[in-house]
Amino acid sequence: MALHELVRTVAWWDGSTMEAVQALRWEPLTLLFLVASMSWVKWPLIAVVGACGDARCRRKLPAAALASLSAAAVAGLTVMLLKGAFDRARPPLVDSSLDPVGTVPGSASFPSGHAATAFAAAVAVGVLYPRFRTPLLALAATVALSRVYLGVHYPFDVLAGLLIGTVTAVAVLVLA
Repeated sequence: MALHELVRTVAWWDGSTMEAVQALRWEPLTLLFLVASMSWVKWPLIAVVGACGDARCRRKLPAAALASLSAAAVAGLTVMLLKGAFDRARPPLVDSSLDPVGTVPGSASFPSGHAATAFAAAVAVGVLYPRFRTPLLALAATVALSRVYLGVHYPFDVLAGLLIGTVTAVAVLVLA
């Protein structure tokens, strides 16, 4: 498949998914996703969970808190650089029939910073505290899904963010 065909296929999939998700909106779910999309949820809440685990284990060096903060910072920097390179417009700016919930960020759409930082923090804490892994990954997935549901990211943006966050966390943990 040629590159232009791949880009066209991804764009079609992204657009079709955005329309389908918009048709599924339900007020209680919208409220949940608005909360999940708040800046204090995307990685700070996960870092606090790691810090609580560190405190409970009486660690002198808060490994999970530092790993989650480091992974989220590196993922955030990576996303910022990629947003500048790709400069993909947000869904409602491309398709005026899409109705976003809340404010549409002024930054580029690709990749999702919320998804990247949430998964970076969740994977970092989850590796160090396996009993937290499933709930933290579920929280990160909720944060990522919220961006598509609210109409401010395409699904491909979120998938890229998920990969960036996961790879970043693993790299941070290997280096540490």
